[in-house]
Amino acid sequence: MWPIVRRFGLLAVGVVALWLGSVLVLNLTVYSATGFVSSYLSALESRDYGVAAAKAGIARAPQIVPSASHTLENPRIVGTASLPTGELVIRADYELGGATESTVFVVAPGDPVLWFFDTWRFQTQPLATLQFVVIGDQRVTVNGTELSIDSLGVPPRTSVFVPGLYTSSLETEWVSAEPTTTALTEVGSTARARLTVTPTSQLLETTTGALEAYLDGCVAQGVLQPAECPFGVSISDRVLGEPQWSILDYPALELRLSADRASWTMVASEGVAEVSVQVQSLFDGSITEFRSTEEFDVVGIVRGTTTDQPVLNLY
Repeated sequence: MWPIVRRFGLLAVGVVALWLGSVLVLNLTVYSATGFVSSYLSALESRDYGVAAAKAGIARAPQIVPSASHTLENPRIVGTASLPTGELVIRADYELGGATESTVFVVAPGDPVLWFFDTWRFQTQPLATLQFVVIGDQRVTVNGTELSIDSLGVPPRTSVFVPGLYTSSLETEWVSAEPTTTALTEVGSTARARLTVTPTSQLLETTTGALEAYLDGCVAQGVLQPAECPFGVSISDRVLGEPQWSILDYPALELRLSADRASWTMVASEGVAEVSVQVQSLFDGSITEFRSTEEFDVVGIVRGTTTDQPVLNLY
């Protein structure tokens, strides 16, 4: 009987030793600090942002996630260091946007699972702040997601995963801004995305069309001083018939961002109008044709591009 008991005892010891060895191996790999950081980076690489958020210690993924066309690739742990506080400093390298980048994470031990398996957490959540300066509009599109500047606080900003590439742009029918790409690789950092909005060709064409329609209305009035128009003449002699106005040169139009950074000042210059009419001299009664050219400028303002409903008002 004793040999059987001894055999079972040795078997139990072996099982316990094997189990303890497995725990040790898992704590050195899957449940290690480097394994924890690697799993976070792997989640970003595979675009599994729910898992990445859980690893980062946040309830849900940020509204803006890294660029789908330039996710990080080939993440690898290249160095670790221990701090006197028991925390570990872990450096990871990876490829991002065609360049080799690196990020330093600080992780701290958490409560063990089942008293044996190690857990880790980021001492500082692997996030950064993207701050926006948009001159000429109240919108910005980041990695395909449109944001309202007014809803992002003062200054306007949002939290994003680190590491990641974030491309900020604006493209509407009426205004646009050149895209700017920001690489965020440092935990806790703040980067500024600055966009300067310019009018699109569609806005220029629409404004030009509205201005020319207004001028056409002026020349159609058939009076010497068309009402609310930028040109007109005075004649001391008697006018015979209806004056005939025509636009020889429509003014060249330019849109400049106004001081309020939400509307556009229109400056149209070097326009030329011509009027012709039969007149009778009050001195000798002779009848001649009066013809005159008038140079003129037009100033106005275009509002409503921030709501995609532009309206031209003339001064």
